[in-house]
Amino acid sequence: MLLYHMSQTLKCGDTMTPDFQRLNDLSEPFAQALDHGDGCFYAMLLNGKYLYAVLCKSGLREWSNYAKWATEGLFEHIRRTEFPACYGRLNSFFFYDNLDDSKRLYWEAWGDETEEERAKVHLFEVELDDEMPQRRDMTLYDKAYDAIEKQDVEAARSYARQYFSGEQSDKPVWELLSSKKAVVYRDITGTL
Repeated sequence: MLLYHMSQTLKCGDTMTPDFQRLNDLSEPFAQALDHGDGCFYAMLLNGKYLYAVLCKSGLREWSNYAKWATEGLFEHIRRTEFPACYGRLNSFFFYDNLDDSKRLYWEAWGDETEEERAKVHLFEVELDDEMPQRRDMTLYDKAYDAIEKQDVEAARSYARQYFSGEQSDKPVWELLSSKKAVVYRDITGTL
């Protein structure tokens, strides 16, 4: 199956590796906190906000997005406890099956960056060895992220449940998840 994927590190011929940057380590403590209840999760959120402030002052803001890691941890907790047959976001690749949507998402994510920064990000065609990747509405994830920023854990849970049950928002942005073998086929950044 031929799909599309954005990356700053891949090149043609690469076989994709789940969690190659070991970012799961940033989300897993939030999932574990939920095993101990909402109070523990809220404490992690507050600690994350504090760490965010410290890292911003140290020039390490890129790794300090506590709301992202908390949202991923919450999604993983919901998946494990309520949707175990679904692919987990923490160990999956994210693809798009529509080239026009892929191009639009590229420009939404990187259009405001300098040409030098934008040149680091490539859009690839990827050959996925999975005939049944799971289609999810990325807009629901974004809404959960916004809820976590407001410390509205119940709203975030609701969006996670909608996401894994395959529901969609009024304006869905479809991402396909898979943990199966994926090989970078062709760099199509020049078509942007």
